[in-house]
Amino acid sequence: MVELIKSAHKRSLIADIIHILFNVLYAIAVTAFVILFPTSPWAAYALVIIAKWRTVAVRTRFWRSNILANLPDTLFGLGIVTLMWVSASLSVQILLTGVYVIWLVLIKSLYKRHHVMIQAGITQFVSLAALSSVAYLMPVWVAVLITFVIGFSVARQALGTYDEADRSFLSAVWGLVLAEMVFVFWHWTIAYQIMPGLKESQFAIIAAALALIAIRCYNGWHDDNKISWKEIRTPVIFVGILIISMLLFFSGLWDASTL
Repeated sequence: MVELIKSAHKRSLIADIIHILFNVLYAIAVTAFVILFPTSPWAAYALVIIAKWRTVAVRTRFWRSNILANLPDTLFGLGIVTLMWVSASLSVQILLTGVYVIWLVLIKSLYKRHHVMIQAGITQFVSLAALSSVAYLMPVWVAVLITFVIGFSVARQALGTYDEADRSFLSAVWGLVLAEMVFVFWHWTIAYQIMPGLKESQFAIIAAALALIAIRCYNGWHDDNKISWKEIRTPVIFVGILIISMLLFFSGLWDASTL
């Protein structure tokens, strides 16, 4: 019996090592496609999508649920590719490759409620940052549609940890909120330099802040069918100060030198 347990443990360890190695090689391959085809990210996009082949390797009646379940991870991968491509900086691309490896090996496999919330938040942040960096290349309605898909998928992922009967409806509401926001930010895009070759959009930051309030409100309602000011006071004040500061002092709306 002891030998059987040791053998099973050994096989499990080998499988874990193979899994990690495969994901590292996959992330490197994605980066290689971005570097080899610098004029267009479509080859790397295709690799990310092809890697999800098991999503449709089932009977067609399972396709919808599988696609929706895998959509956040796919969006994260496409977002990483987009940020790599627009940066055109090898150091940034290497950094993002490391982020992708961490996502694939550590973050993606976590399943507890707070872990899933973190996954959804990261996916939304990266996806919207990536979209903001290329939105000027597409019509506004395309940016709105993509944003709706991002909002719907991450909300659906987060609400999947609750026993929520209106999961699809609430997810669509959040997608609509973000879609309305991107309509404004498409006409007024502001980004902050994180490091040479990497910028972060104001839209992604504000959307992440509002998502924090939204989930606190939902948690309060889910617990006792009411939302008290005490439950949401801290995030509302923090987010309010953050958004007002960004809009006033980091958007060019108020030039202190004129005072």
